[in-house]
Amino acid sequence: MTHELLIRIDKRLGTSFTRQIYEQILQSITNGCVRAGDPIPSTRLMAEQIQVSRSVILQAYEQLQAEGYLEMRRGAGTFIAANAAGMDTDIPYHEANIDYEVIANVPNFKAVENNPLSSHAAILYDFRHGVPAWDAFPMDRWQRSLTEACRRATPEMLTYGPAEGSLALREEIARLVRSTRSIPALPEQIVITSGATQALDILARLCLKDGEQIIVEDPTHNVLREIFRFSGGEVIPVRVDEEGICVHEINQSIAIHSKEADSPPKLIYVTPSHQFPMGVTMSFNRRIDLLDWARRTGAFIIEDDYDSEYRYVGPKVSALAGLDSSSRVIYVGSFSKILFPSLRIGYAILPSALIKPFLAIKWITDRMSPTLEQEALADFIQSGQYAKHVSQMSKLYASRRACLVDALDQEFGDRVHYFGDEAGLHLLIELDTTATEELIAKKALQYGTQIYPATDYYIDSQPSKATFLLGYANLSESQIRTGIKLVARAEQEC
Repeated sequence: MTHELLIRIDKRLGTSFTRQIYEQILQSITNGCVRAGDPIPSTRLMAEQIQVSRSVILQAYEQLQAEGYLEMRRGAGTFIAANAAGMDTDIPYHEANIDYEVIANVPNFKAVENNPLSSHAAILYDFRHGVPAWDAFPMDRWQRSLTEACRRATPEMLTYGPAEGSLALREEIARLVRSTRSIPALPEQIVITSGATQALDILARLCLKDGEQIIVEDPTHNVLREIFRFSGGEVIPVRVDEEGICVHEINQSIAIHSKEADSPPKLIYVTPSHQFPMGVTMSFNRRIDLLDWARRTGAFIIEDDYDSEYRYVGPKVSALAGLDSSSRVIYVGSFSKILFPSLRIGYAILPSALIKPFLAIKWITDRMSPTLEQEALADFIQSGQYAKHVSQMSKLYASRRACLVDALDQEFGDRVHYFGDEAGLHLLIELDTTATEELIAKKALQYGTQIYPATDYYIDSQPSKATFLLGYANLSESQIRTGIKLVARAEQEC
């Protein structure tokens, strides 16, 4: 017997129907109205009960399933998951289905994000960065693109295709970066990868041998540092200021950190459009200095343009690769943060000297990225839906960002300081407080709010205050305001 769920849709709210359903089911789980193992109405029955499209219900159910609150059992129905209803998820290591022995043997590994053992309460307000507004994605139009890709599929598409990926998608990406990023790219320079992470992994294998240097921004994403270390590279941090990476300090950092100070670096990894995590945009003069440094040293620059589509203040900035006349920049992009993360389609735009060796490694490691999804994405871009989606999301994210800043101002006043508040899907903040960021985050979690300390992104230039990375794209404005109120309450009680 299924359990009744009292779901009401309010058309006057600015929140999507999917989001309203998601929040109400989650509230029913966390307040104990339904319990672990309880069956809930099917998507078809729920759609009939509240008079909405079944696809709206399905999207809400799928998100709750992805977050661990629901289980969909083939032939049986949909049920509340075993660990969903506020249960303690601090399970023993041997029950966690994670190979901790392997992780323990990885040098310098830190499981900072997405750690299944870190949560002690149901999370109602999750300020995780890099998560787009999944409920605002035009799923019906994406389904049409998938259907069209399947309809046009040839026998060649259903076997092993070229390692470089779909020609149709590479042509669309070339047009896209020419018009939006000022990069004069050709389809022959583009290789489709399984997200940006695979592109970075291949570049590390290709360019780094034991002890060879790679320059990274400080702060930067810790997972990226581990990718480069796994390939044997020696990671050299260089400070970031309000103009981006301090190019004039590269040689000094090499002298301090490198075992082979006389050996020139092979790679430098930067995020010039929206530095991660600080959010600053690299100045024009700093870009010219960096390109000149790469030309003189023979190093390649990896430009990770992870969320450049979203800029809310001033004109969009051209890519660093658009200024490159010496073929030293490798441009890496992804659709994960624009569309949805599980799409796993990224790409690299390569200098001609790197195309063949890059493809050789990709062919050995995974042969090819999924073809039908690439064809569907090509149709989605060519139809104009991609540009329309980016435009709509820019307005939505700008509103949510403004809401986050306003909520922080109301709760913390002049004790909060922002970095890079003009672009992207996250905000880096510093709080003037006597409490540590770890204590604040732990206390906030007790109130169902997850925030993310930023200390682990820093190498040398450690922040002197409690610093947090707050994502806001997948939170409604009411969730943002409530979540920040709970963070303020947590900070006061620390």
